[in-house]
Amino acid sequence: MVRTATDAASLQLSETELRSLQSLNRTSLPPAPPPKANRDGLPSPERVEWEIQEMLATEPGPDFLRWVDEYAAVGKRNPYLWRWCRRAVELTTLSSVAAEWREELIDTKTLGVMWDVMLDDVADRGGDPRMLEMLLGVMEGTAVASFSDCSAAERPYAAFTVRLWKEIESRARRYPRFAEFESLLRFDYRQLANVMRYSHLLNRNLDLLNLSEHDLYTPHNMHIMICSTFDMMCSPGFDRRELGLVREMVWQGQCMGRIGNLVTTWERELGERDFTSGVYARAVSRGDVTVERLLTAAPDEIRAIIQNGGHEQYFLRRWRAHQRRLTVRAASIHSFDAGQYVEGFERLICLHLGSRGRK
Repeated sequence: MVRTATDAASLQLSETELRSLQSLNRTSLPPAPPPKANRDGLPSPERVEWEIQEMLATEPGPDFLRWVDEYAAVGKRNPYLWRWCRRAVELTTLSSVAAEWREELIDTKTLGVMWDVMLDDVADRGGDPRMLEMLLGVMEGTAVASFSDCSAAERPYAAFTVRLWKEIESRARRYPRFAEFESLLRFDYRQLANVMRYSHLLNRNLDLLNLSEHDLYTPHNMHIMICSTFDMMCSPGFDRRELGLVREMVWQGQCMGRIGNLVTTWERELGERDFTSGVYARAVSRGDVTVERLLTAAPDEIRAIIQNGGHEQYFLRRWRAHQRRLTVRAASIHSFDAGQYVEGFERLICLHLGSRGRK
């Protein structure tokens, strides 16, 4: 009988495996790619560092860098993030994308991630709900860009976010199979809008915090389903009869991406009093901390609760389970090199683990 990733044994990690993922010492870049993983199948510290250095050595084009410069005038994220995001998008792009569209498409999808971050920073950092709804409404086609409800300080930020969305939409319309997949793309973006509304609601009503809704909603914030739909728009040889299989495969990758993001950012978010991360949802659901304590305790106390409760390790085990499901589903795909796609997510976790405190 074929054993699946839902078997209880598949969710267990040894102490060696956990140390491989969590205790990553910075090392010098080796002259050639080190082994992808230790004997336990998880990324070695050397491989993590190699992937980070490969990312840093990848120079984006001038058109993309122009958007990065414009973001810097209104946003506060470290420029490292945008180089990181573009590399992540590149690693997880379907091999079926036509060569003549590939570089522009990677830029477009990364601009989509930038737009995602713009909204996320409004939703998670106490932004004005009217501005959030206006920005989402522009994307959904239910509102026009109006900055009358924005403060003078908010207007440049909102205006840039709207202009960024219009650029993404304009580019998408040029892609060869846009008409074929337009409705799917809009559906995917509406799932992202739902995450923004959920995050904003949760940060204002922390007693809503629970693990089930975290797992149901927040993976869409990773933009990975959206990216796959963009890829299909630029893949002349994609067989749409595989669409359901591909979506199921990509969902596993999206969950892996969410876990990698969670492991990378939960400590930074603790300092920002943003408790939408799954580690906090699990800590509350397990009774290790109350919502009231999250709101009042010192960051060091909450950090100790998360670390001592094994909540990060729980999600790393979940990453392994999704990895196995992704690999199983990939074996059924013929429209592109699904093995390369699986490898892209194994490289992506290296970028996540090597970026703690950097983005």
